[in-house]
Amino acid sequence: MRMSVIITRELSKVYGAKQAVCDLNLAITRGSVFGFLGPNGSGKSTTVKMLLGLRSPSKGSAQVLGFDSSTESELIGQHVGYVPELGNLYPQLTVQESINLVKGLRPSWDDSYANHLLTIFELPDRQRVRKLSKGMQRQLALLLAMAPRPELLILDEPSSGLDPIKRQEFLQVLMDGVAETGQTVFFSSHNMTEVERVADTIGILHNGRLVVTGDLEEIRHNVKRIRVVMANKEPLQLQNSVRKIEGEQGQWIVTVEKGLDAVLAELRAMQPLVIETYDLSLEDIFVIYAGGDAKCAAH
Repeated sequence: MRMSVIITRELSKVYGAKQAVCDLNLAITRGSVFGFLGPNGSGKSTTVKMLLGLRSPSKGSAQVLGFDSSTESELIGQHVGYVPELGNLYPQLTVQESINLVKGLRPSWDDSYANHLLTIFELPDRQRVRKLSKGMQRQLALLLAMAPRPELLILDEPSSGLDPIKRQEFLQVLMDGVAETGQTVFFSSHNMTEVERVADTIGILHNGRLVVTGDLEEIRHNVKRIRVVMANKEPLQLQNSVRKIEGEQGQWIVTVEKGLDAVLAELRAMQPLVIETYDLSLEDIFVIYAGGDAKCAAH
């Protein structure tokens, strides 16, 4: 059984009357790439900051690599590579000076890997950070987080500001690093395409509450849409539990998140004119779970 490198128990954060994160329970195993999804303002960045000890929780606890996020944040920082949503670079330094600064703070720094990333990202080593484009600043932040070969990478909207070509290069670098070292990645994003490409497990946060989490392929296997056309125009009623029934006048779309075979058997027993099952993309699944009303009452 693989060890969990991130564990949260009822982790919550309240800002005044706003419940930013509500009773978050996560267990992320070593070597996984976890895609943390949610609309803007859903609580993703607040969660990341609590994991790193940059924000104190209002309730609950978090452990990262066995360290308590509230009391051992310095130790977490020594073992985690972090790219925040907003830049944390020194604008007056050059690219090389930025590399030298972080290299001096991280004993595990890998010079050859840093040079490899410098070449891939085509970063001008003598250029000052303030003169770099937003995309290049993002690439430098990624290099500084990845070159120490940390046990855990925590990335908050890591490809923000990258053009499509550089985004693909970054994703390839990330996948290569995971394949080579077995690194764990916590990947916060609202870009479904990139998460679908690299993540093996996901969690979807909506209004501060975790509405679904698990193995991505398993979720895609379970969550389906069924199109049904009935001769009978009466409202469709099912004994089996489904997430949603939409439509009218005998034409229905049924969304299922578990028990697909039982739902199909029940529908077929009604002798429909048409019955078709559709696979869903991660974006479709995201809309299903993040489009509802999952509000959390403040404590």
